Amino acid sequence: MLLPTLLAACFFGAATIPGADVDSPADDRQVFRRLELSVIALAEKDHGAVRRDARLEQSKRPRTDALKLASCRADDAVPLDGPTIYRRAAAAAVLIGTAYKCDKCTKWHHTLASGFAVTADGVIATNHHVAANPSAEAMGVMTADGRFFPVREVLAADKPHDVALLRVDAKDLAFLPLRDDAPAGTPILCYSHPASTFGCVSEGLITRYFKMNETDRKGSVFMQTTADYARGSSGGPILDHYGNAVGMVASTSPVFTLPPAPDTASTKDAKPAPHSQQMVRHNCATARAIIQLTRAK
Repeated sequence: MLLPTLLAACFFGAATIPGADVDSPADDRQVFRRLELSVIALAEKDHGAVRRDARLEQSKRPRTDALKLASCRADDAVPLDGPTIYRRAAAAAVLIGTAYKCDKCTKWHHTLASGFAVTADGVIATNHHVAANPSAEAMGVMTADGRFFPVREVLAADKPHDVALLRVDAKDLAFLPLRDDAPAGTPILCYSHPASTFGCVSEGLITRYFKMNETDRKGSVFMQTTADYARGSSGGPILDHYGNAVGMVASTSPVFTLPPAPDTASTKDAKPAPHSQQMVRHNCATARAIIQLTRAK
């Protein structure tokens, strides 16, 4: 069972969460503009943040001995209600912004992803594909209460499992405990920032665990869920009903209908029927993969 002191530490954070109730609505334009300006200023000035080449080299680190992330179990803990889980997720989750320049203009551009704190002193979990973004010149994270922290270091990353741990100079962050034994069928919630929409929660189930057999995944185990998310959600936490992070948003795989069989009676100029989308598979990194970044093989 989770200790009360751990629960209190995990939930320490902003009293007002944007989007949590009718009296504190999220202003998406203001939130994301603030992040954009912060990360662009970071790119233009040397504030001690890790620079592109160093970050990409650090993303090759397979493990870190700088910390230990203990896994937890649900055991006899009391399930939390939806609003409590939402606030817990929102307090621990972060926006991850990057600044980069394209080859067509001189302006800074901005990308968005999600992540969440796994320790109170500034360790952030996100995806490998976020941490190892090859075009980003600067990277920073922003909490729900508007604090901005430059990313100082990539502690460890695992491309096949699509997980990474970042370090920022922060204290007393709200954070989520990690649970690595949630079985298929477990009710879950996803908290993320899809398509520049701050603080969205969706619910679903863990549908299964499976081996990702693409060449660069090497049979790594992933989780599939029915909770919905979209671009910008990468790195967002997947929580059980006890407030533990059981996984993390990684990717989607849409499923389309097969094309109809050729009609021999049709003319050669006939246009093929469009495919229709049947479902979307939501692929998530597991909490175990995050924990294993801190364990020696």
